[in-house]
Amino acid sequence: MFSRVSTGVKGIDEMLKGGFLPNRVILLRGGPGAGKTIFSLQYLLDGAKKGEIGLYVTLEEPVASIRRTAANLGFDLEKYEKEKLIGLFDGSRMVYKFGEEIKTSNIQKPLISNTVDQLQILVTSSGANRIVIDSITSAIIHQRFPTDKRLEVLELMQGLRKMNCTALITSESSSPAEEGFFVEEYLADGVIILSNSQHNFTITKTAWIEKMRGIKHDDQPRKYEISDNGFVVYATEPVTA
Repeated sequence: MFSRVSTGVKGIDEMLKGGFLPNRVILLRGGPGAGKTIFSLQYLLDGAKKGEIGLYVTLEEPVASIRRTAANLGFDLEKYEKEKLIGLFDGSRMVYKFGEEIKTSNIQKPLISNTVDQLQILVTSSGANRIVIDSITSAIIHQRFPTDKRLEVLELMQGLRKMNCTALITSESSSPAEEGFFVEEYLADGVIILSNSQHNFTITKTAWIEKMRGIKHDDQPRKYEISDNGFVVYATEPVTA
């Protein structure tokens, strides 16, 4: 019987019957403003409170913005940074530099390879148990061909699995009209989708565990909200209620 890795998000652990399995790669997908960053912060803070080391790799937002988001919710992120229980790594400049380079070149460069190498160094030096990568979309959007995107994502996930960490990676959703094939969903061990739906002119936020290998879980969409206390899922409340 495997021990579980709690998510730090009230309601999600209930839906998962205890949390993630260790050393798995979980994809958290949602549109802008869905709460992916807040969910990710709660995941790392939950581990830090238990003495587990976490690593937050941002490929999009600057580190200062992540700290502001945490502070606005009353999360004492800097306390755990000082205690070396949470580390923040800013990979956003690397992503932007990569994007500018390929605009003037026909050569496709493997950004993920460089990211995995950096991650391995950071994990080894910090002893991290939990990793967040936010967001994978920034790293693969520059690849023009689906096969290249698949190889990039596959390399990332294989690399993460070798690090003996439980990883949470985020990706952006398209608009409903553009929904289609998401290679990262097929390659991840688990997928949690955050979305908005409209009922009687009211927007309802829903969390859905699309898959979670090796775990019996609640597979129904459930309401969630982002309050002053963070990300909360109402695990027993149907969306249509």
